[in-house]
Amino acid sequence: MRILLADDHLLLIEMIATYLCQDDTVAVDKAATLPAAMQLLNSGHDYDLVVLDYQMPGMNGLLGLKQVLEAENVKHVALMSGQIPATEAREAFRLGAVGVIAKSVSANYFVQTLKYLAMGGKHMPDEFAEGAEGGQNPFFEQLSRRETEILREIATGKTNKSIAYELGIRETTVKQFVTLINKKLNVQNRTQAALLARDHGLL
Repeated sequence: MRILLADDHLLLIEMIATYLCQDDTVAVDKAATLPAAMQLLNSGHDYDLVVLDYQMPGMNGLLGLKQVLEAENVKHVALMSGQIPATEAREAFRLGAVGVIAKSVSANYFVQTLKYLAMGGKHMPDEFAEGAEGGQNPFFEQLSRRETEILREIATGKTNKSIAYELGIRETTVKQFVTLINKKLNVQNRTQAALLARDHGLL
């Protein structure tokens, strides 16, 4: 798995890269501007994921995202930002981005989400979703809308196959969601995740 982190906040990308490289199956390249990122993209490497800071030099809003999305050697592209308008986040998804990640999340959450996106998953914070509403259980606020939906299904005892059928997605996709849910909730398996869901009133 190869990931390109592009952000002019060098301390942040160094920290994230350090966490990512604890997994010896992950290779990380870094850039501080969009032109520097494009130079790496033209170097011949194939990238499973490119993560772009929404406000770094050269981005010019979503124009930089469009430029990277057009690169032939990039499988998935995501944005990270300390502050991005909800309309821009939704437009990024419409254009083809697989995720928007807030810089305020924990390093572990950030890293696990990046790996998930690199494998083909998608992630959008609930506050950016169309028709997002308040009132989410604060214990599960780190979960996306889809992850919360799948956790509810797990808590009722449904299998991955049943969940996939009901939600119209692949069983392998459900398995990826379950793995990410377990990591975000810091539990070992789906049974523990289901118990947390019940104990904290998610059902």
